[in-house]
Amino acid sequence: MARDGVQAYWFSQLADREGKDYEALVPEYLAWTAEAGFSNVESNLAYCATDESTEAFAGKLRAAGLGLAGLYAGGAFHADGAAAAVQAILDQAARAKAIGCPGITSNPDPIGREKTDAELANQASALNDVGAGLAELGLFFGIHTHAPEMSHNAREFRHNLDRTDPATVGLCADFHWMYRGGSDPYALTERYANRIVSTHLRNSVEAVWAEGFCAGDLNYGRIKAALDAAGYEGPLTVEIAWEGRTPNTRPPLETLRLSRQYLREVFGV
Repeated sequence: MARDGVQAYWFSQLADREGKDYEALVPEYLAWTAEAGFSNVESNLAYCATDESTEAFAGKLRAAGLGLAGLYAGGAFHADGAAAAVQAILDQAARAKAIGCPGITSNPDPIGREKTDAELANQASALNDVGAGLAELGLFFGIHTHAPEMSHNAREFRHNLDRTDPATVGLCADFHWMYRGGSDPYALTERYANRIVSTHLRNSVEAVWAEGFCAGDLNYGRIKAALDAAGYEGPLTVEIAWEGRTPNTRPPLETLRLSRQYLREVFGV
């Protein structure tokens, strides 16, 4: 299976910028992805909420000639309703597998403050349940992270990995969120390289998210070396994201093409 892919988050930003309906534009965005030379997309697991929605999504993928690098979900795993969040993912993942999804990435919901030890323990238990259930389906499970989990020496990030089963619970390594959250992405990559089952690839230039995936603040050659040393062979998923000072100098299709070129230059895929 081809390893290259694009995370769909940026497409929602494009639609918002133009004041247009995102879902109406998904076929066009998928067509751009394929035209730029990508093989896969990572989108939202919610597309697999029902048999009908799953088939509709699969039809859009087929029309564009794209596969899936994975699907993404959140979940209130720290809370009393964690069991329901776990079951929702497993139900949707069974449908996702049927349309060729190799695995699920999930970011435990942030709550606007640091989670307590008890909440983190509850979260780890729920993540283990997700991982075990997905393993039975033959799918990978990778915990994703944003900035909140990286505070206080990556307390929540480390807890999520150190208190879960390495056999079934992996890491979706989003290197720039590690960096922006105040941690050392190279050290964390080396420490947890054997847990990585998926990746999100973004860069910034002078601390501002770049227009596309390109050379910048993070040394992706160094990250590739760490992944290679661990024998990583999973998805390499470009995740473009824009913020207030991100340049906007070219058409989106060109940004995708240049991002695909840089992915090939660095990772050889």
